[in-house]
Amino acid sequence: PGLHLCGEICDVDGRIGGYNFQWAWASGWCAGRAIENQASS
Repeated sequence: PGLHLCGEICDVDGRIGGYNFQWAWASGWCAGRAIENQASS
């Protein structure tokens, strides 16, 4: 409740070639959307 984690803090291992960047950006986007939805309700 109210705690949103994203990026490297989630300790996700990806293959070399940008997968970790993709995970960081995608999880940050999802966390931001969740915060936005929580704030508007």
